[in-house]
Amino acid sequence: MRLFVGLPLSDEAKRGVAKIIKDLKRGHWPVRWEDEDKWHFTAAFLGEVDKFDRVAAAVKRGVGEIKPFEVGFKGLGAFPFLVIPKVIWLGLNGDLKTMARLYKQVRAELSGAGFEFEERSFMPHVTIGRVGKEAKRKQRLELGKLVAKKLQLKIPQRWQVDRVVVYESRLSPKGSKYQVIEEINL
Repeated sequence: MRLFVGLPLSDEAKRGVAKIIKDLKRGHWPVRWEDEDKWHFTAAFLGEVDKFDRVAAAVKRGVGEIKPFEVGFKGLGAFPFLVIPKVIWLGLNGDLKTMARLYKQVRAELSGAGFEFEERSFMPHVTIGRVGKEAKRKQRLELGKLVAKKLQLKIPQRWQVDRVVVYESRLSPKGSKYQVIEEINL
């Protein structure tokens, strides 16, 4: 099973993201916009896992005594560079201190259970689109300029993070589909 650990968005937060994507689609950019069932914050990507039980136990330990907390959105951004984007994302704000603690604790427990992670700094975001390989440099530059104009974009919807989810990512020629394997309530 190909697994990752994430924080899902509430229905209200999804409505706000859907409005932003609807607006961005008007530009007819060469971007594959992610479906709403894929919007989440990734706490840890595990890759291929043969024994799920140690994942669930580690995530439960990582959640520990963390209580539900609230986050919202803070503008658009892009990876790897704003100038020539490959991934379009929405930044997060709100109780990022608690979110960072959850992120670090879950990853520490998973590391203790034998999983290895790339060293990455905590970058709270939700991926909403991926620029197609067919996109020309000029299109990427124009898209980067648009994203730069929306760095401070306001989205009023917020959501209460009240659970951590272990997802299975199933790959197919049409892209990946996510299946909830386990939910751990905060």
